[in-house]
Formats: sequence, structure tokens, C-alpha cells
Amino acid sequence: MMQNVAPSHALVRRSRQLLVFAFLTVAIGTFLAVVGIALWVITLAPKANETLPFIRNVVFILGVLIALGGLAMAIRAVTWKTDNDLAMITGKFLEDHFDSRFTFIRNISRLGLGYIDAVLVGPPGVLVFRILDNDGVFFNETSKWLRQTGKGDWAPLRFNPTEQVVVDIKKLREYLAKRSLPNMPVFGVIAFVLPENMVQVSAEKPTVPSAQLSHLVDALSNNYTAKDRIDAQTVAAIVKTLY
Repeated sequence: MMQNVAPSHALVRRSRQLLVFAFLTVAIGTFLAVVGIALWVITLAPKANETLPFIRNVVFILGVLIALGGLAMAIRAVTWKTDNDLAMITGKFLEDHFDSRFTFIRNISRLGLGYIDAVLVGPPGVLVFRILDNDGVFFNETSKWLRQTGKGDWAPLRFNPTEQVVVDIKKLREYLAKRSLPNMPVFGVIAFVLPENMVQVSAEKPTVPSAQLSHLVDALSNNYTAKDRIDAQTVAAIVKTLY
């Protein structure tokens, strides 16, 4: 059976490190702001008092900005998700369709790579997932996306999952190349996790295949799963790099 994993331990560690750094930043900013306030009550020689207002204002404002930045980092650290619920649903579904040669890695977040919902690594190469829980009727032509309105008309989708996954593919290729894994076969797919009575997807010459989960394996048959492209050693190296 396919391995279905998430590098949660790394994300938890990164979240804790960010939280510690955030507290230090808030402390430094608070100290500078207090110093700035203290300068308001200091009385120096008339000549010194000419520059004191400027210095205390700069110190106070700088301290406040640093403290606010630290507070923002603390909020980010506390709310940092260590897993992706949609990716968990997708991985659970794929377990019955891919064997132990494949590893599904959820919730990837790394410097130099950014965030990716999930990847599937196996003999065919690497498959990048953009996973959506949007409902409705969708149509994809090449890289353009439309959604049917309540009146039956078609309107452009407010975001473009094809463009998003293409960016992820490019970044992942570059990321692997910098880690002695150049020219890796990297593919992409857009997966809709809601049941068929809530979402319908059709496409014409799509740049990246897309499908509801129940049709996902079939959608990959003409590209990602068409043939094996890398050996087991390379698969293991990619998994180690991403996990």
C-alpha cells in the first residue's frame, strides 16, 4: 500500500522556532519603545534638546514597528497548520490505487519552495497536487477556468488553479535541481474532493489535468502514470529531500 505521510514534525519545529523568535522580537521592540518614552522625560542642555525630540521619536516608532512585527509572527506561529485536511482526504483515497512504491507527502512547506498541498512520488516521477473543496460546475480550457453561475451563465473563476500548480511544478523542479536531483519528471494535477453531486468538472485540452477524486486515477493515465521514468533509488532520494 502507498505510504501516506506528512512532514508534521518539521512544521511543528519550525512553528516553535518562529514563536520563540517572535517573542524575542516583541521584547526588543517593547524595550526600544520604552526607551523612546523615557527620552520624553529627560531634560538635557539646550543644545542637546535640539536633537532629542528627533531621536526619541525615531526610537519610539522603531520600537513599536518591531513589536508589531513580532506580534504578527507570533500569530502566524500559533495558527500555522501542521497538516492539510484536504490532502489527508486525497491521500486516503489514493491508498487503494497505488502500491508501496509510491509515497504521498502532504502539507509541504519549505524555504526556497513555498507551500504545496501534496506530492505523490513514485516510479513515474513526482506529481504535484492542487487540492480544492469548491463546489459547483467548472469548465477548464487549456489554462483558463470558468464556473457556472446560478443563472446558468459562465464566469471566470476568481483564482486560477492551473497557474498555481504550474508555479508549484516550476519551483519544485528548481528545488530538486539545487539538491543534486536535476531534470526530474514533475507533473501536476488539480483534485476536487467534494462528491459528484456537489461538483462537476469538465475540460478541453487542459494544460494540467483536473478531476473529482473518483475520476482522478483515470485522469492521470495519459500523463503521470503512463510509464515509469525514475528508479527506486531516485524515488527514495526525492522522498528524503521533501520529507
